[in-house]
Amino acid sequence: MPVSSQDPPEPGPGKAAISGVLYTFTGKGPIPGTLFYLTPAGDQSTPPPALMGIREENKDVSGQSDNQGRIVLNNIPPGRYYLAVWAPYNWILAVESDADSTPRLIVLEPDQRVNLGVIYLSWP
Repeated sequence: MPVSSQDPPEPGPGKAAISGVLYTFTGKGPIPGTLFYLTPAGDQSTPPPALMGIREENKDVSGQSDNQGRIVLNNIPPGRYYLAVWAPYNWILAVESDADSTPRLIVLEPDQRVNLGVIYLSWP
């Protein structure tokens, strides 16, 4: 199992913060030093049909996992997001669990700090 994630920092007024650990259930370990981003879900209940990478014009919020797979993002606008992670050759979405491949929808409210815990990925 991955190392524990740290608590998210205190966000600025009206913003949100997250923390967690990227974990590959196919490779059975944390995913260190990897780019990721939150992409807005808007009113859709399904993820975007194609992940084109980090795009500021889409209001994507990005970061990189540390050497133990931990992630932290601060001052995120409130909203509904999917989390995409760079896998060799393409972007993949975080899923609910190793037994449930439903894309994980992250809902962030103003002034909220969310520890996502283990973030499951079918990552090479």
